Amino acid sequence: MKKSKLFLAVLLGILCLSSCSDDDDNEQLPGNVNKYEFLNATSYTDWVYFSFEKGKIVDITDPENDLSWDIAFHRGDMRLNGGESGKGKGAAVNTNKTDWNTVTEAPASGYITDKIGTITTAFTGDGIEEAEQSFSQTLATWLTIDTSNPPPVYTYHNWVYVIKTADGKYVKLQVYDYKDEKNSLGAYISFKYQYNESGSTKFE
Repeated sequence: MKKSKLFLAVLLGILCLSSCSDDDDNEQLPGNVNKYEFLNATSYTDWVYFSFEKGKIVDITDPENDLSWDIAFHRGDMRLNGGESGKGKGAAVNTNKTDWNTVTEAPASGYITDKIGTITTAFTGDGIEEAEQSFSQTLATWLTIDTSNPPPVYTYHNWVYVIKTADGKYVKLQVYDYKDEKNSLGAYISFKYQYNESGSTKFE
């Protein structure tokens, strides 16, 4: 009888340790890698807002006060929910790496919030129109467009960025295409991302 009780106590202890270990592992479990292709950002006047938590475009009417979006797209521009663009914790750092697999952890510092700058708001027969709006100057480095001779030449720099979402969680992001599915029209954004819902800084 005593041996049975001792065996039961040991077994319960092992199960408890295993359960606690599993819980700890789950807290640090990084998110899955996802792709979103051909996001239509062709409008010169409107921004398209996206939630990493939901993995989809969200309808936003008051972006400066709404925490349900994380990143927004306008032509080749991007903004984050932080700094001059929103009341969230959004910010970005360029890892200066192009190999997705070499970025395994979010940097501890270096994150930059959105600032006011110049973006193109119209393109007509009379030329381009510009306006001062908030956007991420860090993420703006993903693409260079040379319009000196038609047609435009697009250079993708393939930087891997780490960004903070509106609520401060970490996302690894690589924006890799500006064309539509027919590889013709511009301002269709394709990107790869890993959203760490647990709040982990690890990307594995």
